[in-house]
Amino acid sequence: MNVIDNDLVVVRGINSDWFVENFKDFRILFGGSPQAIPKQDSHYVGLYVEAPVSKISHIGIVEDIRRDKYGATFILKSIIKLPNPVDPGHAIRKHENWTLSELGIVKSTIEEIRDNILAFS
Repeated sequence: MNVIDNDLVVVRGINSDWFVENFKDFRILFGGSPQAIPKQDSHYVGLYVEAPVSKISHIGIVEDIRRDKYGATFILKSIIKLPNPVDPGHAIRKHENWTLSELGIVKSTIEEIRDNILAFS
């Protein structure tokens, strides 16, 4: 991974059916068009679950990113349910760039959690 901004969270819109069916895979796919592929690597992926939830409810700790000409696959080591889901005020269809602070997450705390989770590789 080539993470430049340690505060970046790529937030991906998903529907609740996908979330239930794919939760075990710990893979978040981006593709379909060049605009749908994040330009930057990130240590974190936020998961915006569409209606009826309509909030960013989870954050994934990224273990690896695989890019090819068709898209990017963010492979997660862990998914953490946010204690206070964030309402972005609009639907997130593909992806958006957010920051940890915009999600109400203390950077030093999540970095310690990330380091501990990744240590168990």
